[in-house]
Amino acid sequence: MSRAHDADGVEDAVLFDEDKTLLLDALERQASRGPCQGTRPWDLWDPAGALAYDAWSMLGNISPERAMELYCEVISSRYADWFDMLVRGMSEKQKRAMIATAKECALEYYRALASGALGESARLAQTKDARRALAFNSSTGPTAFLDEMFASAADDEFVRLPILSKVSPRARSGHMSAVVDGDTIFFSHGRGSRSRLLGDLWAFDLATGAWAERKLQWPGSTCAGAASATIGSKLYAFRGKSADDCDVDGVYSLTVSAIDLTADYASKDFKWTHVRCETSDEVSTPPRARSGHTSTAIGDRIFIFGGVDAKTGDDLDELWEFTPTTTVWKKLANGTRPRSSHAATSVDERYLLVCGGSTGNELCDCGAVDVYDVVKGEWGTVDGDNEDGDRPSPRAAHASVAIGNQWFVIGGGDNENATQDAYTFDLRACVDERKCRWTLFAESCALIGKEGMSASAVVSPSSKRVFLLLHGGLNEKGAVCDTIACRLAPLASH
Repeated sequence: MSRAHDADGVEDAVLFDEDKTLLLDALERQASRGPCQGTRPWDLWDPAGALAYDAWSMLGNISPERAMELYCEVISSRYADWFDMLVRGMSEKQKRAMIATAKECALEYYRALASGALGESARLAQTKDARRALAFNSSTGPTAFLDEMFASAADDEFVRLPILSKVSPRARSGHMSAVVDGDTIFFSHGRGSRSRLLGDLWAFDLATGAWAERKLQWPGSTCAGAASATIGSKLYAFRGKSADDCDVDGVYSLTVSAIDLTADYASKDFKWTHVRCETSDEVSTPPRARSGHTSTAIGDRIFIFGGVDAKTGDDLDELWEFTPTTTVWKKLANGTRPRSSHAATSVDERYLLVCGGSTGNELCDCGAVDVYDVVKGEWGTVDGDNEDGDRPSPRAAHASVAIGNQWFVIGGGDNENATQDAYTFDLRACVDERKCRWTLFAESCALIGKEGMSASAVVSPSSKRVFLLLHGGLNEKGAVCDTIACRLAPLASH
């Protein structure tokens, strides 16, 4: 839109009063030319020019981006239908060309925002609604950053994503992660460098590649080895081992906390809350505090399996069911063997699958998968070597994520070294045919050779391609803060 007093074809006789017209003129100059420059005109010879110069100089050193934001705010506050007024009389071709230019400018702005070039105040002013505004165009959608990073990259190859923000999370392993709305991944807790326990919360914006920390009060002491699961918009965290768990006579229960990740970041609703739990009639005490356990959402319930007892240090074979709507714990049948640092997923909202992990220093067979039938309340094991020989080696602290009918198992460690490979497991063959079908996905890849990574998957609305994302982890040099991504080939995406 041109300057307010240059607008044509508008029915109103007066668009804005004199003060607003001067403000709009000054904001346009600031946005296009920067802070006030040149010599002030004489009042006698050019009173209008002198007023315009004074209005411009009053803006000081505000950034061009902020000036344009203010310009748009003034226009939209007066004319809610400003866009219809702007395109009045334009052909469809002219409209498309103008919109394409606007979208490119929007993407450039958010790239600058992600890199920190616009300053800290601009980054903090970014809201979820502002990010979602980019989704109106496929090229600047919720995963625009990933789409751009892989514009010329090969499929099924892991790539380290660049850090564009001035701020980024501390290195960590054994942390929690959750994808929200397909455009943001949240990371929280874990163990950092020098075994420091962390309790922070970070958001990674998939549209811009920007990191942002959300300073929240964690209800309780920091811990490592926690587990989490998402139901609806809420992330439920089941605490791990804390530095406070040192009283040999104490009895520590598995505390539960929750946060609504879709709440506005600036509102009081965006916070961790402690969940008061009860037990079913069958048990008198809640599950004990633990670390290295898994939490898996199946329907409206969350299933907690295994882990290391925070008090005794023993591996557990317990399976517990937690229902968020009633906040009630229910004890279920024990697993086939105690284990911790394993991986788990669900199929058909009926089956819980568990693989890998360790019992003490003994690694569990990662090629065999334990299956719990929620309907029958029974455990079973699906085993058998593949004809082609693909079968993951025993490992613990591996990352995993289910994508369609494939379960990706990545990295981990074998008590001596980090495993630098990844496999896919056929979930349908497991539950329908009771067969193990593993396929080697990647090998000898140092980028995924870590223990304690988190794994997530998102779908690009524009390309319909699936991205696998790994974060953090622990290698021979210590904890890292890398984010590793892989765009899956179309056949692997289903």
